[in-house]
Amino acid sequence: MTEQRKEFLLDLAVGGVAAIVMIAVEFARGRDILTALCNGFSVPAVFLLGIGGLKGLRNKGAFDVMGYGLKSTVETFIPMLRKNEKETFLDYRERKESSRKSSLGLLKAGAVYLALSVIMIIIYEFAN
Repeated sequence: MTEQRKEFLLDLAVGGVAAIVMIAVEFARGRDILTALCNGFSVPAVFLLGIGGLKGLRNKGAFDVMGYGLKSTVETFIPMLRKNEKETFLDYRERKESSRKSSLGLLKAGAVYLALSVIMIIIYEFAN
């Protein structure tokens, strides 16, 4: 099994746990089955797509300036944390790019839960 497939299945499982918890909460509130399923699949969809989107932005370097600025500020005020040589922004960005993982698993798992949520909403609308 490939690493991407493992990440997708893990993200799908995390979304499943969130869906089960949300469905249980909805039943505890006295909601009907279709409302519980709509809400239960919507929550992991929003959660996974939101985290996946932020991770995708991070992979494109959207937060690199903030990270480098924070690192430089900390090293200025606490000199013993500073390495031997000063790291430039380009070096920092290249170092970060080499260790980033894809956000595709989160986005795919979120899309699955979004599709399930849309299906449940359509069924709910036809039932009521």
